[in-house]
Amino acid sequence: MNRNDWKQFTPFYFYTLVSLCLGVAATISETRSLTSIFVLGFTGFLTWGLIEYWLHRVVFHFDAQSEKGRRLLYAMHLSHHANPKTLDDLFAGLRLSLPIAICYCLLAWVLLGSWQAMAYLFIGLTAGYFIYEFLHYQAHHGAPRSRLFRYLKRYHLLHHHQNSGLRFGVTSPVFDYLFGTFQSIQPQQANGGRVHSAQVPVRK
Repeated sequence: MNRNDWKQFTPFYFYTLVSLCLGVAATISETRSLTSIFVLGFTGFLTWGLIEYWLHRVVFHFDAQSEKGRRLLYAMHLSHHANPKTLDDLFAGLRLSLPIAICYCLLAWVLLGSWQAMAYLFIGLTAGYFIYEFLHYQAHHGAPRSRLFRYLKRYHLLHHHQNSGLRFGVTSPVFDYLFGTFQSIQPQQANGGRVHSAQVPVRK
């Protein structure tokens, strides 16, 4: 990979460092049971799935009426639909993810009344975000061998090439199922793990 390719991973370096610092600081500053830490981390992981779903459905696929709004949405997400194979639009940059992370931390701190609890929640959120980026990369550039990863790949590609108003989940279809945007994969859509835009109609 060249230098520009490595820059795509800036959010991974940044959030790994932040999570490590928060985890160490929280561990030093208070005594908390492993059960409590695990529950907070797992809760943070689950909240990532909800954030991923609603950002994708409500924000990234918002039907903007103004030209400025359409340009903003194109830069944020729709450029990825236009060119799903390019790495330039595959990973969320800090300009998009950092404001969301800050708002999440502030809200968690206010609700929980403890920055240490917020830290463990954020670490779980970060783990969910990293898994999301890995699965998203696999969907567009990987050749997964496991049945689960092949299913998630097909599920996401059908969102791209068949109906962009369904199947918003990348990490999991759970929230699609809960909020009415789930659609099962039919046998004729499986195609050995591949979905081609020439084989299915694009709904705009």
